[in-house]
Amino acid sequence: MNIKKLALLSATGLLSLAAVRAQVEINISGAVAFRDTAYRAIRNLYGANLVSQNPADSPTASSQLKVNWTGTIPALFGNQAVTVRAFYNGAVAGIQDLTQDRSVLFLNTTTPGDTNTVALKSDLALSSVFQRSTVYTTPTLDDARFGVTPITLVRSTTASSGITNINSQQFRTLAANGSLPTWFFSGNTNEVNPVVFINRDPTAGQRVVLFKDSGFNGSPISYTWDIPSSSFVIDPTGRTAPQIQTQLNTAGPAISFLVTLDAFGVNGGANVLAYNGSLPFRGTFNNVANDFTPVINGQYSLWVYEHIFSRSTASANVRSFRDALIRAIDTELQISAFSIPLSKMRVERVADGAPVAPVE
Repeated sequence: MNIKKLALLSATGLLSLAAVRAQVEINISGAVAFRDTAYRAIRNLYGANLVSQNPADSPTASSQLKVNWTGTIPALFGNQAVTVRAFYNGAVAGIQDLTQDRSVLFLNTTTPGDTNTVALKSDLALSSVFQRSTVYTTPTLDDARFGVTPITLVRSTTASSGITNINSQQFRTLAANGSLPTWFFSGNTNEVNPVVFINRDPTAGQRVVLFKDSGFNGSPISYTWDIPSSSFVIDPTGRTAPQIQTQLNTAGPAISFLVTLDAFGVNGGANVLAYNGSLPFRGTFNNVANDFTPVINGQYSLWVYEHIFSRSTASANVRSFRDALIRAIDTELQISAFSIPLSKMRVERVADGAPVAPVE
């Protein structure tokens, strides 16, 4: 091989290497609570420059736990190819991903329908809890808050329609025992069928906040539906949000908790319960637009802040994307059916489950 060919191959190799390095990759893990808002915000960052997405855009794509996008985001990165991967593995899990620098199984490609995964480190973590509410408190992560999402207690489709409200004391008793007679919630002493508690897994920020807000600090007892035996069995680990949706729609009687997006997936949102005498919304719950005045004004306390965490050592690309994502999410929250922009809140709290107070 002559010197000219060697030089040409070397130059081509350097160009190829430069092209690879020019690509921007952002990996996001964490909370399931506002994946619908994040989904639309990320698509809006790409705009017409989105080339491919896995799974393909559809009415249910925003509720998926894993999504990949690729294209360009000229306003941030010029003509560089940008790949964003998201895996909503839980609020606590997202914080653990960053503090322990652990690998996360994201979808491998942006080819629609490809379910193969690849282990990569997270750059950003969406969370519904403060870092200090977890055991992963070091190193301290950079925290930006941008919204609020209500948590809702939900009864199964097989539970009595007489169950309309749960107060914090009733919830503590349910979580401590795992099962209670229907009359304890409905007030109708003729309703003696047991109602079981279905719990979220420990990675869920919703679980952390509900336990703190209700004052439950014991070891919960919960159940899950066992298909082979067609019965509820003790569940030591808790369920994911999609699993809870399925069980509340098909089994029971049972009570569990979900953020508003997932609660709408149980009987079209008709089985949401009041908490301490208040619903988080006014009117009929829907998937288009809801009036969250009880949350905004402090009558309903069961809600979480929306956080986005990053390492203090995050690259300039990660920081630029984070800031742009926060702005895009804030725009989406102005019209969200399931969450509230921070700018609309008239109350605040200093920690998860802490008393709400007027914003000063």
